[in-house]
Amino acid sequence: MTAASTIRASIGRTLLVQLCIIEMISMIFFTRIGAWFPAGIAAPLWGVVVPVMALLDWSGSRVASAWFVMGCIALVLFGAGFVAWFRFASRFFAHAAFALYSFCSMLLLLALK
Repeated sequence: MTAASTIRASIGRTLLVQLCIIEMISMIFFTRIGAWFPAGIAAPLWGVVVPVMALLDWSGSRVASAWFVMGCIALVLFGAGFVAWFRFASRFFAHAAFALYSFCSMLLLLALK
């Protein structure tokens, strides 16, 4: 039987490969649609920043509550990925949660363009 730390390390390596692939796809996609190159780099991580930006702009914008909810959904997916990775050592659910989080983050950044 394999130790839990070995399984978590293996999942971590495959998640790193997944992040690299998502970053490459994001950079190619965002430069193809005419966005600034660093937008492609920041897109998979954008979901972490959105709720903070919505809270800071709460009184100045009508749609801040919608941005806050979408950002919180992205954060829940992000947290679910970590829980699946560290608590349950589930490769499938960790990859699925981080892929959905990255997709949600890219859609949030695309909505700003």
